[in-house]
Amino acid sequence: MNKGKSLLWVLWLLCLGLLQSSCSREVLSGSPSDPDPAPSAGSLRIVIRTPSPDGVYNPSSRAAMAGGGNQPSAVLHEVQEWTVKKLGVYIFMASTANAADNAYRLVKKTEGITFGAAGVPDQTGTDLGNGEYTYTESLEDFMIGHRLKVLLVANESTELGTAKEDGASGTTLQAFKVLTAGAVLEDSEGQSADKISGGAYTGEGDLTGGTYTGLVMSGTAVKGSSEEIHLASPASLELEATLTRIVARIDICLNKKKLTLKKAVLKTTAKKAYIFPQSTTAAPDNALLTDYPLLPVSKYAELLGDGKPGIAYQNPASDTEAEEVTRDRNTLKHVFYLYEQVNAEGSCATVEVTYTLPDAKGVEQTGVLEIPFRKTTVEDNGAYVNVQRNHLYTVELGDGSHDGKVTARIVVQDWEPNEIHEFLPGDDSEEVTEPEP
Repeated sequence: MNKGKSLLWVLWLLCLGLLQSSCSREVLSGSPSDPDPAPSAGSLRIVIRTPSPDGVYNPSSRAAMAGGGNQPSAVLHEVQEWTVKKLGVYIFMASTANAADNAYRLVKKTEGITFGAAGVPDQTGTDLGNGEYTYTESLEDFMIGHRLKVLLVANESTELGTAKEDGASGTTLQAFKVLTAGAVLEDSEGQSADKISGGAYTGEGDLTGGTYTGLVMSGTAVKGSSEEIHLASPASLELEATLTRIVARIDICLNKKKLTLKKAVLKTTAKKAYIFPQSTTAAPDNALLTDYPLLPVSKYAELLGDGKPGIAYQNPASDTEAEEVTRDRNTLKHVFYLYEQVNAEGSCATVEVTYTLPDAKGVEQTGVLEIPFRKTTVEDNGAYVNVQRNHLYTVELGDGSHDGKVTARIVVQDWEPNEIHEFLPGDDSEEVTEPEP
């Protein structure tokens, strides 16, 4: 009797344990708190670098470096010009190797990516400082066995392209590469270059808040030196991308004592821009702002213009002050931003400046100069020079002499710390004459 009861008791305990185990497994497998399984196709980790975060150096600064000097202090680059406020990542897919751009289709995109101390895959990235960022994007199973290309666009205000997982109906890479930036200049008076520079930048505080949206930049990620990525099997891949600004920049350097810049405007400038470089620098639809001049960025709004005080040449602090230091003090940085364009007769970007300079008797005289993007030397036969993205153009007013003549030229260089390309023009000048009695 006791043995029978013991056996029944054991069997009852075993059944109870099996029932509890079954219920436990059932609850666990259906728990909504379980994390989603990691994508089996892998991921892309993209290291992103923005253009030249260490600065643009003026000609005398580079000369000092060539002479064995330390890094010059005359840095013209500004933090807002290489900051990524938000990023879009666009993955295109094709079925065969070396496919044409019209065979690649947009299959996945992530826009509005921001950066902080630590990133979350598919949502945010990591800001490594000094213009370098990282971001991780998950790959999808349907991408395995195909070729991928990854394009990036920073600080653009509009959504770009249509992504479809079927790989057949999304935006083609060919069409994507000719998309234009959302910021377009209007045919209206009193328009500032802020319109295409991300808005009014008032200080570093705006980089984490406020309305400043940053300069638009674009680039293509590469694995090694190849833009085409073959995802033969699931993998975690490392890519690199260097972004390029889609705008150019104009600085103005005052290079004559007692000269005061009173006004500066930009005439006949492009209204629109392609986000990615094209075979030429022609503006989309050849759309130019011809009826109204473009005003400088708002930083100079209170100083330059009709009835305003202007900006005067600043003398060296001492007789031993280095030339590059004086030059930097007298260089007005990022006065204008402008889009790419082909310059030709009747459609040439031109900087117009109004200035004052005392004559031999100390009487202040007013002069106006128009400085077009063309060469004026006899040997160059007046050749026009096109505006290129990511280039810095410095308008130099004066040649450092003490006479009453104001010459003007444009110094052309990559918006990077490297060598000057050329000067233009070199001959145009206006002489300040004494007033008539």
